[in-house]
Amino acid sequence: MAAASQGAPQVPRTLIDRFTAWWRTSALGLWAVVVGMGLFELVLLAHLLAEGPVPGVRVWAAVSLLVVLALLGRRRWPLAVVILTAMASAAAELWGPGAILSLPPLVALYSLFVSAGTIHRLIGASALLVGWALPPAFRGLAYPLSARLTPYIFFSVAVIAAAAISRARREALEHGDAQLAAQAAEHRLTAQRDAARRQARVAGELHDSVGHDLTAIIALSEGLAGATGRDEVDEAIEVINTLAREGLADTRRAVNALQPTHVETGPLDPVPLNGDSHRDTSGAGAPEHGWEGLSGLLDTVRRTGIAVALTETGHRPEDAGTGALVFTVVREALTNVMRHADGATRVVISLDHAAALTQVTVSDDGPTTLGAGTETTTVNPRSSGHGLAHLADVLGEAGGTLNAGPGPGGWRLRALIPHREAA
Repeated sequence: MAAASQGAPQVPRTLIDRFTAWWRTSALGLWAVVVGMGLFELVLLAHLLAEGPVPGVRVWAAVSLLVVLALLGRRRWPLAVVILTAMASAAAELWGPGAILSLPPLVALYSLFVSAGTIHRLIGASALLVGWALPPAFRGLAYPLSARLTPYIFFSVAVIAAAAISRARREALEHGDAQLAAQAAEHRLTAQRDAARRQARVAGELHDSVGHDLTAIIALSEGLAGATGRDEVDEAIEVINTLAREGLADTRRAVNALQPTHVETGPLDPVPLNGDSHRDTSGAGAPEHGWEGLSGLLDTVRRTGIAVALTETGHRPEDAGTGALVFTVVREALTNVMRHADGATRVVISLDHAAALTQVTVSDDGPTTLGAGTETTTVNPRSSGHGLAHLADVLGEAGGTLNAGPGPGGWRLRALIPHREAA
């Protein structure tokens, strides 16, 4: 089984578990076993030489070295290493100095039973048994073959039992990790489902409350159109009607965006009560705000008695996304002026277009209690709402930035908007 990916939830590990996992995967552990086996083989050869001359000792020393080095592949090719070491052990007993290569097959057998599948384990154990049985079968023994094989079988069973314990522990830990990962995924899906339900609930509330109220405002303003006989009042009523319809269109778009799937919210579309034709305010038919909406936005603020000036330098980008962001920034800034800048009489909007970004600066002469030069990207001291925080998030998603704070003689908001076509 694959180990749990880094950063995924894991069941608690003991010190032995962590050491075993490190030993099983580290190169140091791989080489440590090989070096230990090499020293062991040297000791065996030295012991044999101490008892008397050994024919072909150099050849068998080289063979022993090659067999020990073959253990480096026991993690990647465990079955092949078992077969190779078993045959080498049998050859050493038949034509060499004896049982000098009996231990490497057991090391390879452990790696095989720790990592390989059932078929490979059966084949490896059979190959090892054949390697042990061949020498006495060819040379003959004065005692039963079972007595000859008993020590080998005992040690192989001990190795297999140790490998089975290690494998079972590893699989139990991996199974626990998989369960934790499944639980974490379930929690994420539950959170996403709850978020979708909250969005649907918010969409329903917008549809039922805000949509109803705006529709009622439109109906009342249309009923009062031309009824007062005063031009300034009729003009104000017309502005109210226009703003209500624009707000209704924005609400419709917000409802459609919040719905998990597209939901027809036809009751938000008002029917003109005085027979006049109006632009479509449905979510699909209402155009997104952009460059073309700036002039209407400025006219609306001017009707409230605040002087608004717009300056623009550089080449205006063509992409609609940048225009929509510029409109959103200017609208939020002007909304804050009208709502919170008591005594403000003048607003200056500067659009400075560069090759890769547009800088929007909105300055007003409204009073502020903070020192000039202090800017913030998260809090608007004039407001307890979330308009600037939301605007900063929107700009951040587009790769832009927002700064707002006291400026020379009033309040200043500055936004940097990267051009999508440049990105």
